[in-house]
Amino acid sequence: MGTLLWSRFVEVEDPLAFNCRFEIGNGFVTPFWEARWLGNLCLKEDFPNLYAESLLKRVAVASMGGWVNGEWKWGNFGVVLHDDSDLALVAEDALLRFLLIGRDPFLEGGDKVSWIGSAEGFFSVASCYEFLVVSRTPFGPLGRNDGALYLIWRIQVPFKIKAFGWRLFVNRLPTKDLLSFRGVPFSIENLKCVFCGIYPESCDHSFFKCELVNGVKRKITIWIGKPVGDLEEVCLQSFMDWYLFCKKKKVKEGKYGMIWLAILWIFWLTRNAFCFRNEGRVVDNTVWNIKSLLWKWSFIGEITHPIYSFYEFNKDPLFFLS
Repeated sequence: MGTLLWSRFVEVEDPLAFNCRFEIGNGFVTPFWEARWLGNLCLKEDFPNLYAESLLKRVAVASMGGWVNGEWKWGNFGVVLHDDSDLALVAEDALLRFLLIGRDPFLEGGDKVSWIGSAEGFFSVASCYEFLVVSRTPFGPLGRNDGALYLIWRIQVPFKIKAFGWRLFVNRLPTKDLLSFRGVPFSIENLKCVFCGIYPESCDHSFFKCELVNGVKRKITIWIGKPVGDLEEVCLQSFMDWYLFCKKKKVKEGKYGMIWLAILWIFWLTRNAFCFRNEGRVVDNTVWNIKSLLWKWSFIGEITHPIYSFYEFNKDPLFFLS
């Protein structure tokens, strides 16, 4: 049971699997092919021909050999070689046996797993998050959009809204394209964007390229007093444009990305209301919902103006966000 659990876990390409290192004890738990236990090697990736032919997949290290008169002997790795076997297969078998010299399991003692994302070897959410951010930041000089994953958490909005923004950045919202990819059945018609009803729903289309969505964004942009520019920007670029615009207009620091989040959050709620409650998609209501939400959020954090009405806020929102 333990071997099957770990083999399925390490097959998932995420920071948890990549940053786990296995130290062999008796070899009963560590997956032979899937885990990183032989230095930094993942044997199924570094020996693809051998792995493809092997009849022993998802088995523990201890299943790949046995003790003979107190001495460990490696088996055939689930692959029977013949005189006419492919040379690449023979070469991989020879190289793997060479690398396994001195890496025999022990008679006693369990396997250990360490987390290389922290100096202490212990897992923490903070170290996992840091790895995620670094892994998604391009090499070379930092670009204008590279700080967005950090800045989203500094905006003075409810935590679930920050989490929504972060999931949008990393394309982890349960949109129809991702749900379909994960095996959720949809008809061709039901895969379409709920706003335009033409193109398949995805984060990229439904938030940044859909004509109906961009029509609402254009109204909010004009209301705020921001140059309209390109409404079909990609996610991070769109966020940073709003963030830097608000910063230039002397909006309070914790509210730089608030407008961007309010627009997309209201569209997400509108989308869910249509999908799950079959409610209508009224553009004018969406505009007023965004304005109303911004007015409520403007009272979060330090308030530098006396209590003001929605009517006053609607006339000059940047003044009350500053």
